[in-house]
Amino acid sequence: MRPEREVEIKLWDWLLNRSESVKEVLFNSKNEVGARKFNVKGEINTIPDLVVFFVNHYTGEYEYAAIEVKDASNSGNVRRGSKAFTEYFKKYVEGKTKYFIEDNEIKINHFIVATQYSEEGHLMKNESVEFNEGVRGNTAIGNYIVPFKEFYKTKEFYRGMIHPFAEYRKKNNLSKTYLPSVGVLISDVITNFEKDEIKMQPGTKGMPMIQCVSYNKIKMRWRQCLMKI
Repeated sequence: MRPEREVEIKLWDWLLNRSESVKEVLFNSKNEVGARKFNVKGEINTIPDLVVFFVNHYTGEYEYAAIEVKDASNSGNVRRGSKAFTEYFKKYVEGKTKYFIEDNEIKINHFIVATQYSEEGHLMKNESVEFNEGVRGNTAIGNYIVPFKEFYKTKEFYRGMIHPFAEYRKKNNLSKTYLPSVGVLISDVITNFEKDEIKMQPGTKGMPMIQCVSYNKIKMRWRQCLMKI
C-alpha cells in the first residue's frame, strides 16, 4: 500500500469515528475499506484524494469538503498540498471541473489539506506550538475565528495558501461573492489544551476541525473561521 493511501485510510477512520457530523468519506478510486467513490469531470490533471460529506454545525446544512491528502513524512510533500487552492479550487469556481457521486453532481463547499498529523492539530512532522501574538488579549477573536495557539509550520503553510486566495478574490472582484472556503484539516487540540500541556504530551489527538477562510452569508463578508466537523 502506498504511503498516501495509508494516510487516507487513517483520516477516513478518524473522521467517521471521531465526528458526529460526518456522514460519509469518499475516495477518488477503488479502496481497501470499501468506501464509495467520487469522480471529477472536465479539465483534469489530478483530483483531490477524499470528499467528506458532513452536517455544518453552525448552519445545519449538508456540505462537502474536498481534501488533498499528503504524507507528511516529507515536509516538502506537504507544501505541494497548496494545489487545493491553486488547482482544485480555481478549476472548480471557474467552471472547468465538476464533482460527482455516481451520476449525481455535488457542490463542493470547502477545499482543504490534510495529513496523518491532522488529528494532532497540525500538518507537519515534529512541530512546535506557539502563542498567536496576533490575537493576544482579543478574546472576541481567539479560539473562535483564529486560535490562540498554533503549530508554527502549519500556520506558515496555511498563511501561504490563504494570502494568494485573498489576492484572487480581490483581483476578480469577489469580495461580496460566495465561494468555497480554503483551509486545512486540523483538530481541536489547539483549542482544548494549554501550550505547556501540548508540549508535555506531544501526539495528543483531538476531534476534527477545519481552519479556513470562508464567506459569511449573513454578514456578506470573508473571514477566518474555526469549524468543528
